[in-house]
Amino acid sequence: MLYDEVEVAAIKLALYNVDVFGETEKEILIKSVAWLRDIYERHGDVIYLKKAVWHIYAYLELGFPFESGAKEFQAVLSHMGKSAEEVFPASRYFCRKVKLNKTNIRNLLGKWNSRLQSMKVEEAVTDIIKKIQDKQEGEYIYHSGKAIEETADKTLWEHTFKLYVKQDEAIFYDINKNKFYVLTEKQANDKDSNC
Repeated sequence: MLYDEVEVAAIKLALYNVDVFGETEKEILIKSVAWLRDIYERHGDVIYLKKAVWHIYAYLELGFPFESGAKEFQAVLSHMGKSAEEVFPASRYFCRKVKLNKTNIRNLLGKWNSRLQSMKVEEAVTDIIKKIQDKQEGEYIYHSGKAIEETADKTLWEHTFKLYVKQDEAIFYDINKNKFYVLTEKQANDKDSNC
């Protein structure tokens, strides 16, 4: 198995606040994969391909869609003689595109506790749509229900969601179900599909 929990966690940790240097985590991870592939092509040492795959795992676990880095990722997988489906199980790593509208956002939020929440469900739906439409870059957390796990600086509630808004995309992450959704403002006749 190629997945190494410690290595992937270390890569994600190294990305903390890296966007203060002018590049996003997404861009840095794609460039890292390209650099590692290039080193492999020059030296032939398979460890560089493994490290590239760890970077791809970190990329996917941070909620970025595979397709954004597909060219580089496929090059690494080709050198390994593997397919994306073999290395990155679709049920865990691949996201779904969802049209940005009130009904879809409400459905993604699911059961919402009327007393224990970050904000009322209608407010959460409106807030998510506004942040995406206004391209308010950042990470936003929405939650409802009781706290099920707490550390000094983080809390996981029964229903915890993270919204990542960047200039060119918006990703909605259902933390409890470990599912990612790319929220798009597609035409009405477009259908939801895999990313």
